[in-house]
Amino acid sequence: LAGRSGARLAGRSGARHAPRPAGPAVVPRRCVSPRSTTTRKAADDDEFAVFRFTLGIPGFDDQDIPRVIGLLGTSLLVVNHLSGASPSEAQARTELIGGVLAAACVVVPALGRRLDETGAVEGGTLDVAGGEQVFALAPSLAADADAAADAAWSTYALLTQTNAQGAFLWVDGAGVTVARGSVRLPTTGVSPPGAAETTLAALTASATAARGLRDEKLEATYLRDRGAIDRAGANAWGFLPPGAESVLVQPASATGGKQRLVLMSSRPRAFNAKQRAWAAALANKLAAKEEE
Repeated sequence: LAGRSGARLAGRSGARHAPRPAGPAVVPRRCVSPRSTTTRKAADDDEFAVFRFTLGIPGFDDQDIPRVIGLLGTSLLVVNHLSGASPSEAQARTELIGGVLAAACVVVPALGRRLDETGAVEGGTLDVAGGEQVFALAPSLAADADAAADAAWSTYALLTQTNAQGAFLWVDGAGVTVARGSVRLPTTGVSPPGAAETTLAALTASATAARGLRDEKLEATYLRDRGAIDRAGANAWGFLPPGAESVLVQPASATGGKQRLVLMSSRPRAFNAKQRAWAAALANKLAAKEEE
């Protein structure tokens, strides 16, 4: 009996302590928060950049490449048609298709520019290559609390609600009275901008020497891309940062063009018709405050 009970107890003990069969290990699940996923995705997005390669031809917009190709293709079609004594029906169909494609290439750049001008506003982007941030008010404006508030609000609205990245107001006989955003100064890249009076004096000197800026005309001057800036000679304007791709000079019609609002942007074709109309309204508003 003792032997049977011992064997029985040993069997139970062995069964109790026998190793379990090997199986897949159970790994506890980790709880991944949406915040960590968003942070990881943002970090991944920062690891690449988009590069834009251009031909680098002065005065030539790379968006006109399809137009050049279309004109070249049209010339080759004409030469091919004239070189054949009696074009076949297949050749006539091929020339027709080629002519349609060439016409499409010629029209595409104009359509692209129209679409760009109706694009979304990228307000709040204030940096232009080769410029520096300033905010300066003339003493005549700073002494009047209402005029200073209007000038500060107007320039802030231009930099946040349009594609403008730099703005200043030129007043005939007084020079630049308010400046905000990214502009070019003689000290750019050498030392920080000085006091407001020094900044306005430097902008006044460069605006006075800018050819074509102070013409007393009521029509706005819109240089929509780098090619237009080069053709107008605006690349020699001392206040214009080298990275600027479009410039709008909007005269105040209420003053007969004696006060002009200047907007700059690093984006080609930055100011569509709606933004230009709003700039004209703000130019008249600032001019009215200057005359009070």
